[in-house]
Amino acid sequence: MRMRFEIEPDEELAQLPFRVSTYFEYRMNVFVLQNGVEKEFCTSTFHSSILLDLAEGLINMYEQNQQPFVIEMFESTYEYTFTYFQKLLTITRYEGYNGETIEMMKCRFDDFVAAFVTEYDRYHKAILKQNRQAFENEYYCMMRDQINILKNHVNGVI
Repeated sequence: MRMRFEIEPDEELAQLPFRVSTYFEYRMNVFVLQNGVEKEFCTSTFHSSILLDLAEGLINMYEQNQQPFVIEMFESTYEYTFTYFQKLLTITRYEGYNGETIEMMKCRFDDFVAAFVTEYDRYHKAILKQNRQAFENEYYCMMRDQINILKNHVNGVI
């Protein structure tokens, strides 16, 4: 399993000098490659909030007996529920507009976390290449801490 984050820069904001806080407001598309097929997983603006919430939920699953969690997307009525049961992660999407619930995917929890933390780390490093003062941003630092915690869980250090 692999994951890929694709950032869609806002045309007006992209013309300004790079700022981490502005970058975090851009729309992000998350794609998952599973069994040789890539499909869109979710899309949201204010993507820093989505990433921070997803990482926090995964950390809590490790540390608090696999408690389910929900993430709401910005600019849509989608809600994603992450549920752990017997080493499997089930992700369902609820469409608030019409009340439809769709199972997005089911996969091994460890595979999902490993794919997420690999892409989260790549994304995090790419921001630093754009702006060496990225560590002045509170959310950027929170992301770094989450990446380290998740890496430790994936590697069995914690």
